[in-house]
This record gives sequence, C-alpha cells and structure tokens, in this order.
Amino acid sequence: MAIYKLAMPSNSFVCRWVSSPVTKCVSDGSTTLQTIDLALSLNLASPNSEPPNLPSGDDIWIQSGNNGIELASAESFGSQEAFRFLVTCLQATKLSNKRLARLIIPLQRGTVVRSDIVPLRLKDAFGVERVVSFLAPLQPLSGDVPRLELISIVELFRSSAGGILLQEPCSGAPIVPPEFEADFENKMSLPWVLPGLRTRKRLVLVGVSYRAPSHGSWTVYACEAARYLGIDLVIIDKPGCWIERSEYSQWYEAFLPVGTWWTNPPDHNMADRIAETVRSYGKPIDGIVTFIDSFQATVSRAAEKLGLPHQPAESYEIATDKYRVGIAEGRNPFYGSTAKEALDFASAQNLSYPLILKPRLGLNSEGIVRVNNAAEIQAGVEMIHKTFFKSFTMEKYCDGPEVDANMILLDGEILFCEICDDFPKPGDQSDITVPASQRSFLETFLVHPSALPSQELEMLQSSISATLRRIGISSGVLHVEARVERSSVEYRSDGGYLDLRPIDKAATSTPPAPWILEINPRPPGSTASRIVESVYGIDYFGVALSLAIQDKDRARALSLPFRNGAQYTGVLVFIGADFEETREGIFDSDDICKELIGRRPDLAKNINRYGCLVKRGQKVPHPSSGANTFIAYFNVFSKSRKEALEIAAEVRKEVRYSFR
Repeated sequence: MAIYKLAMPSNSFVCRWVSSPVTKCVSDGSTTLQTIDLALSLNLASPNSEPPNLPSGDDIWIQSGNNGIELASAESFGSQEAFRFLVTCLQATKLSNKRLARLIIPLQRGTVVRSDIVPLRLKDAFGVERVVSFLAPLQPLSGDVPRLELISIVELFRSSAGGILLQEPCSGAPIVPPEFEADFENKMSLPWVLPGLRTRKRLVLVGVSYRAPSHGSWTVYACEAARYLGIDLVIIDKPGCWIERSEYSQWYEAFLPVGTWWTNPPDHNMADRIAETVRSYGKPIDGIVTFIDSFQATVSRAAEKLGLPHQPAESYEIATDKYRVGIAEGRNPFYGSTAKEALDFASAQNLSYPLILKPRLGLNSEGIVRVNNAAEIQAGVEMIHKTFFKSFTMEKYCDGPEVDANMILLDGEILFCEICDDFPKPGDQSDITVPASQRSFLETFLVHPSALPSQELEMLQSSISATLRRIGISSGVLHVEARVERSSVEYRSDGGYLDLRPIDKAATSTPPAPWILEINPRPPGSTASRIVESVYGIDYFGVALSLAIQDKDRARALSLPFRNGAQYTGVLVFIGADFEETREGIFDSDDICKELIGRRPDLAKNINRYGCLVKRGQKVPHPSSGANTFIAYFNVFSKSRKEALEIAAEVRKEVRYSFR
C-alpha cells in the first residue's frame, strides 16, 4: 500500500492505493490488466486550511511519503481526462469524506480497439458513479507491468486506460463491492487491446439522417464511433443539410455537397456520380458506407467502381425490397400500385383475410396497413399513396409474435445475434370499427432479450442467417424484422401486464415457422441501437464502420457481448404522436421526458436513457397522413422482466403532452 497526500484549495486529502493481488484475465483471449484501487479520504486534521507542508493556491499538489512535492497538471497526468477524473474524485471526497476509485492498467502491448472502450462497457456496471477513458483514438499501449513498489500516483494515472469512481457507500468504511467486482470481470471480458499498431483510416459516409441530433438522428452515433475508432469521415449529402452547420463541423473531415442528381430513391446514374465525387476529393479512401436503405445498392455499385470493399448490389436490391424478400422466402406475394390490381389478385388467388399491405421500399413502418376484408383495400392503398413510395406489396398477414433480430455477419460467420420482442402495435388489432388512421404499425415496446422459447429463437437465427447467405450477404450489421407463425406463445395481459405466455391449447402437429417481414442491411435506428449497447455492451455503428474499412479484428472484438449475456431486461418505450385529427398538430409541451423524470423519481431510477424528439411549437404530422412520428422514448431496465414491463407500462401511462 502506498500513501499520498493531495491538496486543493481549502482542503487536503489522503490517498491510499492497493493493486489487485493478481493480474486480471477474465477469459481466454481477453486483455490482461492490473487494477489499482484508490481509497481517498478527507484530511480531517486540517479540514479548512491548506496543509502546512504544501503550497497554497488554486492548483492541486501531491506530497509523497518521502515528502516530495509535485504540482498536478493535465500534462503530468498524461491527459486532460485523467487530470479531470482526479479532480472529480477529490470533489466527491470533499462532500462525503471517503470515496473509492479504480484505475485500469492494460498489460498487453498493442493498440486500443476504440478509445472509449472502458466507459462503453462499464458505464452501467454495479455501483459506478462515473467512468472515464484516458485514451486517445488508436493510442498504442506499451503493456509494461508497473513496478508498484516504486511507481508514483502520477505515473499510475499515466499508465492507466481509464478510471472508475464508485458510488458513495451507504455506511461504514468504503470497500469495493463484490457485485462490482463480478460485474467488472463480466463486462471487461474481451480483447480490447489488439496486437500491433493501427493507422487512421478515411471512410466516405453517403447520406445522413434526415433528422438533426435533437430529433433522434443516428448520425451522431455513427460520427461518435468514427472518432473513437480513429476514422476520418468524408460525408456526401445534398447542400443545406443540417450537418453543414458549424456546431457539427468537428464530426467529419470534409462535407462534399452534391448536385441536382441527388435523388431518393436513386436513379441509375447515381453510382457513377458518387464515384466521381469521391475521386474528386483527391485523398486516399479506405471504404464507403451508407446507413440509408434506399442507397445501399447504389453505394455498393459506387464502391465497386472505386475498388473498395462491398457486398453485392444485387443482394441489397433483394434485401431492401419487401416484395422480393417474400419471393426469396418462397411465399407468393403480390405487388402493384393500384387498389384494383390488389383486389383482382386477392380474388384470383382466393386469398383469405386478413392481408397486409406495405410499401415495397419504406421506412419507419410508414404506410403499412392490415386489411380485414376486401372493402378495406381501397383505404389501405390510399394510405400507402400518402407515403414516400407508391409501389406496394400485399400478402397473408402473419399473426404470430413479432421480433427484431439484429445480426453481425463476417464472411458468413455469425459474430453476434440478439433477438428482442416487438410488442403488438395498433395495426395488429382486428377491430374493424377502429379507423384506419388509428391502426398504425408504429412500435410500442421493444423488449430485450426476447422471451420466445429457446427452440423458436434458435429457429429464427438459423433461418435468418440462411436467408442472408442465400441472397448473397456475407458481412455486415443487419436489422431483420420477423414473426413466428404458429408460435407456442402469444401476448396476453395476465397479472396486470402484457407479455408472451404459453398458448392454452393442445400442441398442433405443425411446428412453428419463421416469417421474415423485411431485411434492413444496416444497424437498427438510433434509439434501438442504444438499448442494445446498454443491454449487451455492443455498439452496432462501431462494428459497422470497422467492417466498412475491412478491419476484421476490431469488428470481431467489438462484437463480443458481456460474458454473461444480457445484463438485464431492457424495454425501449416508444411514445408516438397521438392526437385528434381536428388539431393543427402543433406540439404544445416542453421536454416531456424531463417532466416525467422530475415528477416520478420512483420511475426515474429504472430509466437510464430517454429523449424528447420534438420541441414546443413544432409541426407534427397526424398518423392519418401516413407518417409515423415518435415524439419521445425511454429505456427502462430491471433485473426482472416482470418489473421492467410493469414500469414501462406505467411510464407510457404517465407521459403527459398536448397538441394544438
């Protein structure tokens, strides 16, 4: 144990530190590391004056056991982040007299997989108040084992990858909780230091979210991941895009505005124009990527022209076309653009109702309509025609439980797959007395992990991966929506909350079967990707960017979930726009998330992320226009699925907002 005295204005502190008795290597292939636990206490012998042996002033001074005095600074500590972490720890100690902090020293030579890996994995760990990375992107690490009997506290910080401030103990002397120790090993069980040195890469991102960050843009997460990975982004989009504003200029190396040829969906010349734009930039490019479904095939063709990594354009054309997905699955869907065509097909094929109509290429579940009889087809087609795309597909409605399956593929190998329950939507109901405008397919709850029986989960993973390989996609982060036909479970409200429960009937001889609805060859949207990060410790955008530059080692490392799997049940609560058609659609509330958090602290303790996606005075389209608009979301968590669902239902009930 080493003892140091630290001082800041009007207070002095004693810092004792001890190392873990052995280096930690939590599983095969994981990065070995040394942990140093700092026990900080207020020097009560001199609580209101400078310690006699230390200079006065606003700086922080460190006095070692041999009475040497050292001025603490960001430079001496190796980074601003390390120095600020020390200041945060001292300020916390000043308030409660005693605190515990942990430093993490990697013992492997190489390059950090991404500079924020420590907070990415540990921010929700048991008993953690604050977790900070001290690393820069692509920072090389020496892997040297520190000589703990000689090293100073400053050198400890310089050797560390990050720091963790533990929450104030309820009573007694502060000790490292065993629950934190177990959580630490569970979550840091991955190879987060990779052998060798890595250089910065340059990646072209074609298209950004049409939503600005304040309205739920996925672009912020893609740009954050690029920064932590040491990837310079070159963005191509139409001029006047929100990302051109000065406050976002640090997100990318260059913005290349396009001409009038930029269309959505793209025309047949767009791939050539993108390739020309990239070549005109004049700097080496390591990859090109898009996270917009309608651009996938076009960007693939541009990548081929540029000699960059890509998946087959033809595969993306199938994946992003709901009609062609149905054909690839061996079903017999219809496609057309008029109600008469749909009615004629339904009659000729003697189809049984209900049926499902949806745009062949759509987004946000817009324009999807369940029709319960022939008379509803006309209204359903009119709803689709209000959306961006006019061509639609129609087929049998599968009434089994719906799931979202997110999968990471590398050269045909499944690196990671997680399946969540996509709870019933207004459009799933069969009550024909409810107006079509109130039967949208806007998500309500996404619950991670799924409660489907294990054999049905295995069936879905096997079937989805086989479909992806069959259509020619071997690598990527993919978001697939599917249902289970003839599932052994169904949604019922038993015990006061809705959840999947066994069907009360004798088992049929026909087993459950997968029913793939759509394939989105990109990460799930911003809110859905964040809850996966919380539940499993995986950032899909970081993996997708690594795959785009063909950094397979990083993609593999970043695809590893927590060693023990999902750390809790996570419920993503979507709040959709719901107001009377007679209203103007002007949002007439402030931040409805902060209002709920302040009013219901009992609910707030089980909410770790939230966001209000609209602002007072903003015009919001009514669902009858064909648009599906989220106005807010909450991430609810609990070790108990039952409690998580009960809290999620209460959150939805307690949200307050108004339109005028």
